[in-house]
Amino acid sequence: MAALTACAKDTMLLEGDIPLPEGLITVRSADIRRADGVVTGGRFVLSGEVADAAAAMTTATERFAAHGWTRAASEATADSAKGRFTKDTRTVELELDRRGLDPRNSRGVLSVASSGS
Repeated sequence: MAALTACAKDTMLLEGDIPLPEGLITVRSADIRRADGVVTGGRFVLSGEVADAAAAMTTATERFAAHGWTRAASEATADSAKGRFTKDTRTVELELDRRGLDPRNSRGVLSVASSGS
């Protein structure tokens, strides 16, 4: 796994068209693939504040929609949330887990796959 350096103000994954959930940054990545200037594959571990996973997924869904993504599925509680988004031949799966004792150290995983790669 390769580590990525991220700034708290990063709002997009690798400066592409995949939005990062608000308050989270990329702390690890693996299997990154790109084509035509966009991320077509990879797995990204996220870290940051998730006060309410359902609310964070709602905000993330709005951000994905603003960048041309369609929500294919989602389920959420205050403690955890999962969502799947599609665009062209790509699929993004987002998982958020609120850390109950310290929500500022919550975790997320963002996986990108493409039927074209």
